[in-house]
Amino acid sequence: MIAILVAVQQELKPILRRADANHLVRQAHFDFYEGTFAGQPVALLALGVGKDCARIAAEKTIQCYRPDLIICTGFGGALQAAARPGDIVVGTEVVELLKDEGHQVTHRSVLTLPSVPDLPESISGFRVHQGKVLTTDEIVLRAATRQRLRQATGALVADMETSAVALVCAARGTRMMAIRSITDGAREDLPEQLNDFFMLGQLQLRRIFSACNRHPRVLFDLIRLGFRAQLAGANLARYLQSALPRLG
Repeated sequence: MIAILVAVQQELKPILRRADANHLVRQAHFDFYEGTFAGQPVALLALGVGKDCARIAAEKTIQCYRPDLIICTGFGGALQAAARPGDIVVGTEVVELLKDEGHQVTHRSVLTLPSVPDLPESISGFRVHQGKVLTTDEIVLRAATRQRLRQATGALVADMETSAVALVCAARGTRMMAIRSITDGAREDLPEQLNDFFMLGQLQLRRIFSACNRHPRVLFDLIRLGFRAQLAGANLARYLQSALPRLG
């Protein structure tokens, strides 16, 4: 069976709409959706934002399901201009950011991902790229920072969970893929308050309301990101639906 791990419900809902996975199972404090997707048996989980949530969730997923494959997926921010909002990135290597001091970026390679033959290379409405996935501790907010990280690591997309899942999978001998859907472009600046909206891996609505109250411009930025997230989620679900029969 295949386990599909995302960070938040907004990433999971478009997948659930295309899957037949309505059986909700509580494992520890995680809610897994069990069933089938594109003819493959699956367990689906929104694990929470960040490496700590990802590590614990990956351990629990392997303990409970012993999957043949874990797909760490969801949204990501582009580090290279070629990857545009709505595009899909299939990871070739997982890289973890250790320190960014501005003048010096320290990182490490966590896991080289095996190539999978016959995956869809293009789907109508968006492009599919292959490249490195960089995991950071926070959302990368500034275009200048994206450029610096791209130059240092060669990564195509940044996220906040993949390296933690990769470390667990490597230790447990579990096959893994990383697939990300782009929500924000490499040349964009995001609201500086964005990283403050999360606590213990979960989105805090009261923090969003408070920020929008103090800075009305944030509301417009979030609305734009919301539309991008809808597009990214729909494209991700379409891509997974096309890819899963070939992975199974």
